Order: sequence, then C-alpha cells, then structure tokens
Amino acid sequence: MPGHKGKKKSQNELGFIVDLAHTVNDTFEALTGKSVPEWFEEFRQRPRELPPGEQYTPGQPGMPLADAYAVMGLPQTATLEEVKRNYKHLAAIFHPDKGGYKEAMILLNNAYERICGEKKREG
Repeated sequence: MPGHKGKKKSQNELGFIVDLAHTVNDTFEALTGKSVPEWFEEFRQRPRELPPGEQYTPGQPGMPLADAYAVMGLPQTATLEEVKRNYKHLAAIFHPDKGGYKEAMILLNNAYERICGEKKREG
C-alpha cells in the first residue's frame, strides 16, 4: 500500500508542526506571562505609554518597536533582510493553514509591519 505510507508521513509532518507551534506558544507564554491571544489583544489597542523616544503616529501599528522585535525574536540591530527571512520562517509555523493560530499570525504581521515601517523611515 504505497498511499498509506505517504499519508502517515504527512500526518507525522503535520503533527510536528502542531507540536512546534505549541512549544513556541508555551515558550512565548513563559517569557511574557501572557498567551499569544492575550498579548495580541493588548496590542490591538493603542498603547497607553510608549517607551521613551517613541511617538504615536496615526496609522502606525500600536505596537512599540521593542515589542515588535521581541515578537520576531530578533535584536534591534537586525537588517531588513534578516527581518524578512525570519518573518517567512515564523509565518510558515504560525499561519492558520499550517496548523498555527490566527491570533499569532496577526501579531506576527503587526510586528513585521512595524519593523519594516521603521526601517523604511530610517533608510
């Protein structure tokens, strides 16, 4: 039964992705004290206080830049190419079609947009 072996392999790969997403989510919660949906909900609101040196600009995602880098798992010295590469990697894990979470993907998108917007203003 050649079809049976392929199905088992794809189930194992899907299981691995789901397990990895759970591990990342658990790690995220351990580091921040909040679940991904809770953190996402917090960033859907305009921040009450921004870190020193940052200003709120209408139309700008409400996520502080430092938090955007933390979500992406990158240092603030990361290049735009590193940001793009890391975004693609994380999107492959957290995208709902890949077994991830909608909230995590929205948070990732907001972080990516925030960093890219800042990099464009700098450059």
